Amino acid sequence: MMTINNEVQKPDDATLIIKRMLNAPPERAFRAWTSAEHIQQWMRPEPGMVIPLASMDLRVGGKYRIQMKKSDGEFCTAVGEFREVKAPERLVYTWAMEKDGSGAEFGEVEGKPSLITVEFLKRGERTEFVLTHSRFASVESRDNHARGWGSAVESLAKFVEGRNNL
Repeated sequence: MMTINNEVQKPDDATLIIKRMLNAPPERAFRAWTSAEHIQQWMRPEPGMVIPLASMDLRVGGKYRIQMKKSDGEFCTAVGEFREVKAPERLVYTWAMEKDGSGAEFGEVEGKPSLITVEFLKRGERTEFVLTHSRFASVESRDNHARGWGSAVESLAKFVEGRNNL
């Protein structure tokens, strides 16, 4: 499994916390996490998954959309709204999946949105990355996201620690 360097916590049935030390400053990690162009390069929740489209309106009330395409052609498209933007330290935003994420525009979402808080804590020249994903509808959803986020955070670490990417 790829998530060897991540610390994963499941404090309750509806919450997931993933922590990772990144060998990069918070500014670099924040930029990678919030740039649509960078997200298309590093986000890999599953092997073989690609990001055909990503959009980020990085401001309170701004919306984002990340269209993920699995190797079998199925789309998983995440959408939400930024609730708090404090660069380069903290983001809070909603997270929901579109029913049919194959289009180029925002579509209808399924279920109630969950909530994500991402912290980029300066630790000398490094960053303590803390992702807290809460308000999951089920333990199954939390555990599926634990696998996806684990893989994505591993990819993020490799991306921000590479010197040519940002």
